[in-house]
Amino acid sequence: MKRKSPRRLLRRRLQLLLQQIRSALPQLADTAVPEALHALRIALRQLRSLLRVLQALPQGELLPALSLQLAAFTRASNDWRDREVRLQQLQLLAQQADSQRFAAWRRHEAFAIGAGKLQLARQQGELEPLLLAIEQACLPPLRNKSVVLRRQVRRALRDSRQRYREARRRWQQQPDNDRRVHKVRLLAKRLRYQVEVCQGLLAKRWQRRAERARADQQQLGELRDRQLLLQSLRRDAVPLPAALRRQLGLAD
Repeated sequence: MKRKSPRRLLRRRLQLLLQQIRSALPQLADTAVPEALHALRIALRQLRSLLRVLQALPQGELLPALSLQLAAFTRASNDWRDREVRLQQLQLLAQQADSQRFAAWRRHEAFAIGAGKLQLARQQGELEPLLLAIEQACLPPLRNKSVVLRRQVRRALRDSRQRYREARRRWQQQPDNDRRVHKVRLLAKRLRYQVEVCQGLLAKRWQRRAERARADQQQLGELRDRQLLLQSLRRDAVPLPAALRRQLGLAD
């Protein structure tokens, strides 16, 4: 069986991610595509994962700075995604208990989130020069020989896995340490995305490792979502019905 060309595969992955980002941005303003923001953030993170793999290659020196700029755009969407997830949780809770004040608050919050996503969509013109710069900066390292590309992919993934496993070990020693929980979640996500963008160049064992990292990410993500939910409900004085306040442990 002929081995896949790492140059062709990674270049194709780069083009696909750029296309996904460009397609998702205008969809942020479309209420018929409720998961557009989530899809955009995944594509942005996967693109950063690819840049981390390529930046250590010869002629990859420009990629770390471009990756930081990409991270800044991703961070600008953090609050809107957190609020979007919170509203989804509250819509489910409203099926158990609702009130006019709570329903009005949810409508107002949905409007605010929609306005925030529209503001992000309007930044496509600002993001496009960065995407073009990333595309051009990735071409020189992708011209390396196949053996060099394969070696760098393996090296990058081994490094990410080692960092994730070490962070996981420290978290297990102090499972209530929020800083360590956060680090494990981020490193699990990084490893998972790197495996996804390098699929086709990796042995099957890497897919199993990515699945284990994904399980950790989901478990810790659910804990984080609940913590953020409770903190934000108090901070924003969300007018929950009394039954829901008792259910969530927020009753006075």
